[in-house]
Amino acid sequence: MLRKILETKLGPMTNAEFAEVMDLTETDIRINRLVPIKVGRKRTSLGKLVEIAIGCFIAMGRGNVA
Repeated sequence: MLRKILETKLGPMTNAEFAEVMDLTETDIRINRLVPIKVGRKRTSLGKLVEIAIGCFIAMGRGNVA
Protein backbone atom coordinates (compact mmCIF):
# COMPACT_ATOMS: atom_id res chain seq x y z
CA MET A 1 0.00 0.00 0.00
CA LEU A 2 2.73 2.47 0.96
CA ARG A 3 4.78 1.64 -2.11
CA LYS A 4 1.79 2.32 -4.38
CA ILE A 5 1.19 5.68 -2.70
CA LEU A 6 4.83 6.66 -3.15
CA GLU A 7 4.93 5.51 -6.76
CA THR A 8 1.86 7.60 -7.62
CA LYS A 9 3.64 10.66 -6.26
CA LEU A 10 7.23 9.91 -7.34
CA GLY A 11 7.03 7.50 -10.25
CA PRO A 12 8.23 3.89 -10.42
CA MET A 13 10.90 2.70 -7.98
CA THR A 14 13.14 -0.32 -8.00
CA ASN A 15 13.02 -2.72 -5.07
CA ALA A 16 16.42 -1.47 -3.93
CA GLU A 17 15.31 2.18 -4.05
CA PHE A 18 12.15 1.42 -2.11
CA ALA A 19 14.11 -0.51 0.53
CA GLU A 20 16.61 2.34 0.88
CA VAL A 21 13.85 4.96 1.16
CA MET A 22 12.08 2.92 3.83
CA ASP A 23 15.33 2.45 5.76
CA LEU A 24 16.07 6.19 5.65
CA THR A 25 12.48 7.00 6.60
CA GLU A 26 12.52 4.62 9.57
CA THR A 27 15.83 6.04 10.79
CA ASP A 28 14.57 9.60 10.39
CA ILE A 29 11.42 8.87 12.38
CA ARG A 30 13.27 7.03 15.13
CA ILE A 31 15.91 9.73 15.58
CA ASN A 32 14.03 12.97 14.95
CA ARG A 33 10.57 12.22 16.25
CA LEU A 34 11.23 10.67 19.64
CA VAL A 35 9.79 12.63 22.52
CA PRO A 36 11.75 11.53 25.61
CA ILE A 37 9.50 13.41 28.06
CA LYS A 38 6.37 11.43 27.20
CA VAL A 39 6.00 7.92 28.55
CA GLY A 40 3.91 6.63 25.64
CA ARG A 41 5.13 6.47 22.10
CA LYS A 42 3.61 8.81 19.58
CA ARG A 43 2.50 7.16 16.34
CA THR A 44 3.38 8.64 12.97
CA SER A 45 0.38 9.15 10.69
CA LEU A 46 0.36 7.72 7.17
CA GLY A 47 0.37 11.23 5.70
CA LYS A 48 3.43 12.22 7.71
CA LEU A 49 5.15 8.93 6.80
CA VAL A 50 4.59 9.60 3.09
CA GLU A 51 5.86 13.17 3.49
CA ILE A 52 9.05 11.96 5.21
CA ALA A 53 9.57 9.18 2.62
CA ILE A 54 9.25 11.69 -0.24
CA GLY A 55 11.84 13.90 1.46
CA CYS A 56 14.17 10.92 1.85
CA PHE A 57 13.74 9.98 -1.81
CA ILE A 58 14.61 13.52 -2.87
CA ALA A 59 17.59 13.57 -0.48
CA MET A 60 18.89 10.38 -2.10
CA GLY A 61 19.27 12.48 -5.23
CA ARG A 62 16.93 10.44 -7.38
CA GLY A 63 13.80 12.51 -7.01
CA ASN A 64 12.67 15.54 -8.95
CA VAL A 65 12.12 18.64 -6.87
CA ALA A 66 8.79 20.02 -8.03
